[in-house]
Amino acid sequence: MNAAIAAVAGKDYETAKRLLDDVVRAYPLWPEAWNKRATLFFLMERDEESARDIRRTLQLEPRHFGALAGFVQICLRHGEATAAAIACDAALRIYPTSPAMRMVAERLAPLLSVTRH
Repeated sequence: MNAAIAAVAGKDYETAKRLLDDVVRAYPLWPEAWNKRATLFFLMERDEESARDIRRTLQLEPRHFGALAGFVQICLRHGEATAAAIACDAALRIYPTSPAMRMVAERLAPLLSVTRH
């Protein structure tokens, strides 16, 4: 896992993917392995694969704040304000003082009040 994290930090995404694929295969019940690969896919702009790994992370650990926050970012990238707000709310129930999620929630609030009417 440490080698994969270092590869991501060095933007060697192909090496990181290979290493994280190995970690996920070796430890399929470890939520953080799935979440790290989801993060890598997000950085590679492979959002469908990222969302799939986030889904698996949350199946294994429903209160995984990082996975929820990552899903918020995918939703925002695709203009899905309602889905982003729902995921943001779930993340804030886990970590209510998260500055990043509070900022997203504040940014989304006006959009949601317009779309609800």
